[in-house]
Amino acid sequence: MSSKLEYKWIPKTTVSLDALERMRKHFHKPKLLMGEAWFMGKERRLYTELVDRPFDQIEPSELSTEILFEIASGTKCFGHREEWDEWFKYLLPQLILRSSESYFFNELLLQSVVSAFMNIYWNGIPEEYKGFRNDVINSLSFCLMNEDLWFDHHNEETREVYPRATFLDTYRDGQGNLRLDWNTGKANESLSAMMFLCLKYLNIEEISSWVKSLFSINDVYWKGALMVWLLGAYDVLEQPIVVPSMLEKASPEITWENSHALGSSYGSADAKYPPAEEFNDNKDFIPVENAKCFLEKIRGQITDELILHWAELFAQDRFVGESTCNVPELILDKIQKRK
Repeated sequence: MSSKLEYKWIPKTTVSLDALERMRKHFHKPKLLMGEAWFMGKERRLYTELVDRPFDQIEPSELSTEILFEIASGTKCFGHREEWDEWFKYLLPQLILRSSESYFFNELLLQSVVSAFMNIYWNGIPEEYKGFRNDVINSLSFCLMNEDLWFDHHNEETREVYPRATFLDTYRDGQGNLRLDWNTGKANESLSAMMFLCLKYLNIEEISSWVKSLFSINDVYWKGALMVWLLGAYDVLEQPIVVPSMLEKASPEITWENSHALGSSYGSADAKYPPAEEFNDNKDFIPVENAKCFLEKIRGQITDELILHWAELFAQDRFVGESTCNVPELILDKIQKRK
């Protein structure tokens, strides 16, 4: 778990159930139903399933493409409204518990949870109750490390046993073919969502230990996926101001489910034309000091020796080798040019 000065991602870390229980006690079910954001007729759809059905019977695809999409996109386009804010807060502990559920082959629910969370808490995590910020960090921010998403991998050559991420490993697509959902053109979406969650909400003093922990995970699929994400994110994070639209233009792609709904349709990249009071401002996406600190720590981790070692590891696995072709050299070149 996290402390004020140290924060680490460690595979098979369990989210804090005590934190989720405190959220449940504080956030009560709203009295009014949540409605859709986009409607053209006289009647507006209300999400009656949130009160008529047990939450665990609502499919993850419904939660992602309907309920969480309405919350994220509605807030982006129409500003903060009590119904979306309050329903998200009430659902948050239940969503965190279900974040590792997948749909559409390899899509994790946590991606849409992150998008909605960011839009609801665009300007940092306030103390909804004493300790709320720490409860979020000790639960939501560890979802990618959930034990449900890691299995024990036995390396026959080294005889080592270490955790391997299921969401980064091969899976069978609709035609029964083995494939990865990340490659030189697109970072793994779940990894990207959680990387940006931590970039946005961790304190400066927590970033150093977090970065070290990223490089300590002994899984070649993790190392490969991290390197692909870094290649796409590096130029974005070097910008004076990071705004959500930059995610769509990065190469490799670093988007995730509903990330296109982040921020505001009316926000601006500069301070001259701030949006209306209840709208998010795009320039507040990633704190400038967090981005600077993260890149500084990354530059300290990525050395010639590390790149050579990782490139050799990637070449030993057909899938990872194909999905990281030239990526280590490209990220090292970016870093060396900035030194």
